[in-house]
Amino acid sequence: MKREHLSLKILLAGEGGQGIQAMAQILQAAAYQTGFQTLYIPNYGVEQRGGVSLAYLQISTLPIPYPKFKTADILVLMCERAIPRVKPYQNSQTQVINGAFFLNTPAQHNLSPKTHNMLILGILSVLLPIDSEVIRQTIKKRFQKAPVLLLNQNEQAFLLGRGLGLRLPQDAQRLKKIPVDDHRKWPDHISLSKKDPKIIHTIIRRYCKSCGTCIARCPTKALHFSKTLTGIYGTPIVEVEIKKCIGCKMCETVCPDTAISVKKEEPLAGSPQKS
Repeated sequence: MKREHLSLKILLAGEGGQGIQAMAQILQAAAYQTGFQTLYIPNYGVEQRGGVSLAYLQISTLPIPYPKFKTADILVLMCERAIPRVKPYQNSQTQVINGAFFLNTPAQHNLSPKTHNMLILGILSVLLPIDSEVIRQTIKKRFQKAPVLLLNQNEQAFLLGRGLGLRLPQDAQRLKKIPVDDHRKWPDHISLSKKDPKIIHTIIRRYCKSCGTCIARCPTKALHFSKTLTGIYGTPIVEVEIKKCIGCKMCETVCPDTAISVKKEEPLAGSPQKS
């Protein structure tokens, strides 16, 4: 039977470290094994400091002249900072998968935060003409040298994402109702001391990349990784034990991503001091 003509332009966008290129490479390999023509080209900045990472992927039944394109049929958005870069590539017909809405989903299912990209790959697979088993086997091959636990969790995350995609209201096409501008905004994590001097310690969740520099440099050991809250990469953000915080601002100074703000309000002159 002759296959009907099909052409899909897929743009994946996020920050370096979120596994954007791994997602594109897995899809390209799976599409090729299925018999499609494929082209993929990466585009990324200084990933170590949160540079925006893009992957242009085309899947077609006909030869593809060039991997880049002007408008995406499917846009996968993994972080807020990529929004300015991807806006020109979408129109009213572009289907958008907003990965930020599913940032905490792996942890809710006892999976590693590092499997977030495989979860989104599972959701994306519902929109593609590629057998999910071929994608799953490609994932296994891609991570065959990884620890067994991580390999198994990547597979589980993919299957979980595919299940989520299939269970979305009515059908997977409704994914396009998640607009890019309606991206998830993480509420800042604010801790407030109740003693003089009053200290307001703020963690900006959408900037925290869990590098741990502030934890290592805190002179009172007031900082630790959260057991419940995650940041831009789906990894635990920093929390403060405000009773130990002296407001020295060392954490604010050393944070490479301006994710911490510390305000110290000294008592007014002449105001009674607490004993």
